[in-house]
Amino acid sequence: MRKWTWWAGTAAAVIAVGGAAFAWGDHERSRAQAMAAMVDAGYSGALRAAVADLDALRAALASASIMADPESFRRHLADVEKYAYAAQLDMARIPDGGPDHRVNQELHQIDFDAAHWVTTDADPHSASVQDALRQAYQTVARLETQLEPIAWHAGPVLGGRTGTELAPAVRNALARVQASVVPSSAASKRTPASATTKDPTPWIRRAEQVVGGSIDKAKVSDVRDPRNGSYVLVTGAVMGRPVRIEFARTGTLASYRWTRPTGKPRVDLADAAGIASRWLQRVGLSDMVRTYASQVDGIARFTYQPIVQGVPALDASCKVVVALDDGQVIGFYDRGKWPPKTLPPARHPLSESDLRARLGPQFHVQDERRVLAEDPNGKWVQAVAFDGTLGGSDEPYRVVLDVSTGHELSIERLT
Repeated sequence: MRKWTWWAGTAAAVIAVGGAAFAWGDHERSRAQAMAAMVDAGYSGALRAAVADLDALRAALASASIMADPESFRRHLADVEKYAYAAQLDMARIPDGGPDHRVNQELHQIDFDAAHWVTTDADPHSASVQDALRQAYQTVARLETQLEPIAWHAGPVLGGRTGTELAPAVRNALARVQASVVPSSAASKRTPASATTKDPTPWIRRAEQVVGGSIDKAKVSDVRDPRNGSYVLVTGAVMGRPVRIEFARTGTLASYRWTRPTGKPRVDLADAAGIASRWLQRVGLSDMVRTYASQVDGIARFTYQPIVQGVPALDASCKVVVALDDGQVIGFYDRGKWPPKTLPPARHPLSESDLRARLGPQFHVQDERRVLAEDPNGKWVQAVAFDGTLGGSDEPYRVVLDVSTGHELSIERLT
């Protein structure tokens, strides 16, 4: 009897341990499947983003080909640079074993040509420029057509034994896309730039303060853009690579881009954040707070928000791009209208309870803070931003109300 009891107890213990091991293994398997699905969705999103950016690049190339007005031509070339660069970043997110980078080489060449034409003030009537634009348009149109069915195919992007390799169908389709890319022809003859501004020296000095060194063959141009307003453009080269800097008429930096290759990352994200903050102070943007940071393919990007007397301006921000091979700032651009240097007056501000009373019962406030925002007339006003969730869905939203009138300024779904 004792022997039977001992065997029964041993069997029960084995079953219990085996059941726990099975449950643990099932949990780990489910976790791995969820992780694989998340990674697969990320790569699928990269392909779809690439298709969207290629579509925008195609439109920008068409616009640059259509417009012969120098100012419009330069504006469309700036869009070509932007979307070609964005498409390169999308394609670079595809895992190893897929693209052999011929697509990105072609996109880089399109980006480089557009930057060079802007730097050298190329004539939009030039036969060589128009021929290069025509070839670029045909290439991008073909790439978009070929990538679209891959990006929206029904099956998974990843496959293989490890679950980290491209699925054979996707890998083979991408290989066909890469093979269809014909290397770009030799660059056309370059035309030297000529200065048009009467006294370019102050703007060149300001631009050299931005890049932290001298600019070769610097040229200053007055640009009158009917959509984005007039600005001063400084172009040239730093260490043999094209640089483009835009200033507002007041001298405030609007955008900066230095087109150069990046090497192996040697600077971590924390050090790059310090470099970006010090660079902002050097160019005269000291009252800023960092709100976002990311790191992709050896490049760090930081988003900053201006602060006015301790109050953040929600509708304005800027991004600083840092190369992680040597910690140099290679890009900057702002977004939205820049706020005033002092707080606008808030006559007869409403109390917190009065503002909350204007919110619906399904909005559950979790946080609130004083901010600067633009009213429907484009005027900066003091406001209060309420962050919370909507009803039973728990979806996060932000509501911004004018502190003086209580009027709704914006409603944004947070992600």
